[in-house]
Amino acid sequence: MPLLPRRPLLLGTIAALSLAGAVRPARAEELPVRESVRLFLDAPTVEVRRRLAAELVAAKPDFARVAAALAEGRTYRKDVSTGWLERTHRGSDGKDRPYLLYVPRDYDPAKRYRMVIELHGGVSRPALLTHEELGGLKELRGAHAEEHGYLLALPTGEKRAEWWTDVGAGNVLGIVAAAKRELNVDENLVFSTGFSDGGSGSYYLALTRPTPFAGFEPLNGHVGVAAAGGLEVHLRGLRNKPIYAVNTDQDGLYPSAALKPVADAIQALGAPFVWREITGFGHDPSYLATERAPIWAWEQKVVRTPHPTTIVWEGTAAAPSRVHGLGRVRVAARPGGEAAFPDVNPLLPPGKPKLGVTVDQEFTGEGVRVTTIAKGSPAQAAGLESGDVIVGLDDAKIAGFRDLRAALGAKQPGDAVRVKVRRGDATLEKTATFPDAKPEPAFERGATWGAIELTQRGNAFTATTRDVAGFDLWLGVGSVDFAAPVIVTVNGTEVLRKVVSPDVAFLLERALEDDDRTMLYGAGLSIEVPPPAK
Repeated sequence: MPLLPRRPLLLGTIAALSLAGAVRPARAEELPVRESVRLFLDAPTVEVRRRLAAELVAAKPDFARVAAALAEGRTYRKDVSTGWLERTHRGSDGKDRPYLLYVPRDYDPAKRYRMVIELHGGVSRPALLTHEELGGLKELRGAHAEEHGYLLALPTGEKRAEWWTDVGAGNVLGIVAAAKRELNVDENLVFSTGFSDGGSGSYYLALTRPTPFAGFEPLNGHVGVAAAGGLEVHLRGLRNKPIYAVNTDQDGLYPSAALKPVADAIQALGAPFVWREITGFGHDPSYLATERAPIWAWEQKVVRTPHPTTIVWEGTAAAPSRVHGLGRVRVAARPGGEAAFPDVNPLLPPGKPKLGVTVDQEFTGEGVRVTTIAKGSPAQAAGLESGDVIVGLDDAKIAGFRDLRAALGAKQPGDAVRVKVRRGDATLEKTATFPDAKPEPAFERGATWGAIELTQRGNAFTATTRDVAGFDLWLGVGSVDFAAPVIVTVNGTEVLRKVVSPDVAFLLERALEDDDRTMLYGAGLSIEVPPPAK
């Protein structure tokens, strides 16, 4: 079996282990470890990688040698297809979904490449976009990727696999993972962008899966759309990664005036958040003719830090909580912490009246079929029920969703409304009144939510929490000296001080999940938050 060609080790990463003295060039007795790691990295399935990891752990190899081999990474092939490629990815629901991938025509496997994921709008459509239909989305960034020579992926979503669902987000991350296995992706230069629903999806990834990304570029999106997938939206997590957001003043869905209080709140948190309000445009990306250059200039300055010295997380127990070296966060009601983490939920100016229904986008008959009724809404007051088909609103005939949206667009707060619905074989007319206009909180609140800010200075970790019972802390290779004590202080109380031995099994477990040469973890700690002092 051929051996890997020798490449320089990442000295800054491995020397910090303080385990075996200075890093030396590979010797003959080290080659089996490197070969075993190569087999682990190149294995075709998760199951095979797990088996190979177990075999490697059983051999009791030197930790520093395994970490060095993982940091060195794969040897990438040169004979790969380039240009626009038609690919599919099998999601967590077992369904294959098409995507397009652009690979620079002069691709060099020795060079690390920027990768951009561009999410499309209208993601709740009932059917997947085909490869041919995805081709129409090249117009937003395709020519730019070709000109500047970076990887560009165009995934497709659909109803029940929207970007703000586990299936949809998993599809995006799966495409990134597939690219990293075949192509020399720069793990510290991966970006998510998109227009409309694609912009909202990029916000969702920034809130829930920030770790693999360097930054986000949501265009004409709304961070509140993340709630459509069941997430309770909390803004502090947007401090973790740089964001360049654009909204336009004439956008009928998300006008910039309505988004400004949210943008102001994000910036007030100290987030690296650039918000551009562009005038004279509706829900239309044609402003990119002039805005693409400043977006690109911003993106050129953004590079991910694999082991950031400050990590912030905020959310309910149901929200994903992985942020780099912060693993699972256990949310539980605890007294105290409110002063450090007051709720940030800006009031939004009154918008257009809403009927308060969600609709069945797969319904193909005449009218709009209702799926759910919002509590306290005009629809509830009128007595609408799930399954009703709206066929008229005042004097307007409703043949489909566009008709309903147009008819509602003419209404004002305080107006009465007549809704004609078909319920079974009967046609009924219901009446209600739209409430008076008043500012409302941007995001709904319900379950107990927690927050944590974790800072690292060498081997010392300091956490401040609100309603958190415990959390998992992962120690980064190269960011921690494993020969010296690790010190963890939570809410002013030191909870741990000890030397933590690096663990090959943990190293490989995290490597299997992250597949990231620059972000390795040598050990994990489960930290309990002490009760507040009486």
